[in-house]
Amino acid sequence: MSAEASVERSAEELETALRELPRLGTLVKDRAYRQIWRFEAAGRAMFLKFYPRDLQRFKRLVRGSPALREFNRLQWLQKAGVPAPHVRSLLVGFSINGRKGDAVLLDAIEPSAQLDHYLNDLELRGEPVREHRQLVEKVIELVYQLGAAGLGHSDLHLGNLLLHQGDVYLLDGYAVRRGGLRTKDVMLLGHSARRYATTADLYRGWRELVPGTAMPRANGASARLYRKFLERVRGENQYFGRIEADDGWRGEYFKQIKFSRRWSRASQMKFTREDWQAAWPDLLQRIQSDQLSVIKRSRSGDVLEGDVVLGGRPIQLIVKRPRRKFWYRHLNSLGRPSRAMRTWIKAWKLFIRNFPCEWPMLVMEKRSLGYVSDSILVMEKMEGRQLATFDLNALDAEPRRTLFRRLGRTLRKLEEFGFTHFDSKSTNWIIRDEDEFTGPLPILIDVDGVRHYRWTAFGIDRLLRSMREHPQYTPADSLELCLGYAPRARLVREESAVLSPLPPGEG
Repeated sequence: MSAEASVERSAEELETALRELPRLGTLVKDRAYRQIWRFEAAGRAMFLKFYPRDLQRFKRLVRGSPALREFNRLQWLQKAGVPAPHVRSLLVGFSINGRKGDAVLLDAIEPSAQLDHYLNDLELRGEPVREHRQLVEKVIELVYQLGAAGLGHSDLHLGNLLLHQGDVYLLDGYAVRRGGLRTKDVMLLGHSARRYATTADLYRGWRELVPGTAMPRANGASARLYRKFLERVRGENQYFGRIEADDGWRGEYFKQIKFSRRWSRASQMKFTREDWQAAWPDLLQRIQSDQLSVIKRSRSGDVLEGDVVLGGRPIQLIVKRPRRKFWYRHLNSLGRPSRAMRTWIKAWKLFIRNFPCEWPMLVMEKRSLGYVSDSILVMEKMEGRQLATFDLNALDAEPRRTLFRRLGRTLRKLEEFGFTHFDSKSTNWIIRDEDEFTGPLPILIDVDGVRHYRWTAFGIDRLLRSMREHPQYTPADSLELCLGYAPRARLVREESAVLSPLPPGEG
């Protein structure tokens, strides 16, 4: 076959694939403002980004065609030599299933994976990131190239970086702009990478990308994204939903999370309103008839243990039903979320900041004339044992040091984020120690004791005093706990003695 015939045949195959895209292609992503299709033509994999015209008309009138904007910006990246998908053409007036819009045609980079998905999948499988240092260097190099070309990116996060055969590519061009890299671009990337990067990685990236300045202690991009996430936990969206029962109970439930966690089975599952509507009446009946196991019962409320079947799969639960212990609690509850709802929100505040904690699944409230008369919080039961009864002597020396360093580090990080755990005693930690990948992992439970203000050293002092009751706890463990809390402090032994002096004869 001649070269001209081969080109003509390839063009015909591409035209056929575009004309019959719903039949021959695969819809990879479907959003109201954009669809992404994958298809093959002439032995080549391609992507088509389709922007319908029937939505966001005012925005299109002000900013112009989003497809044209994407096309132009990908061309900027190509001319600047920034690794990115090769853009082939702009299709104006393109239609899919009778819906008219504009589209951008790209060459696919395969095999590949979005960097955040790649790292999360390794974590879930319990595999280390062996090329960690190389990935850090590749990401820094790509962002440096972007800034050196006089370009910036207002949506710079790991989900917009593509990993292909050890190289990193900038996936989308819609957020590229002229004017160079801005500090907030780097801060957004730092927020996205924080879960996987070390402190040294973050400092190295800051020195390369924002030279001559000190890295801020607080990330402004994080605060905005935290608020955005918390707006979802009490609404109807992709990750959370609302549920109402016939007997006046109503509340919010967890559907799914984009990136699940290795230490939580519930985070790796998906739940629907139908699942909870079927399970809630039976669960409520068992709570009211006292059929669940009692963990704790006091004037301030009940803590119960049981299970429930959701979507045909059983899952172990912790059920909390708070009560108002003092008369004035009835007054200060007016116009305020219930204690169960506040704990629900606190748990998600900790999750979004990457703290392992008990996983919230459902919160329900019953109101009378707008006043919360009863509330129930349902959490996943965390696998492991309470720190108070954990067999410390079963751990080798290094895992034992790791455990106490992590406990101290968790309390320090809480304070760095502006929190204090006022009830950080040993019964409020679950230790997950059967994971060879993570080692002994402390998980926060009873997060109701966390307050969103800082009281320096209160949390570690509470834990140090509580650990004295553990028969296997030693002064060496106390030192490691303090080292985790204050890794840069001098005279750590003296500091630990000041925070919580050991009884005579144990120093």
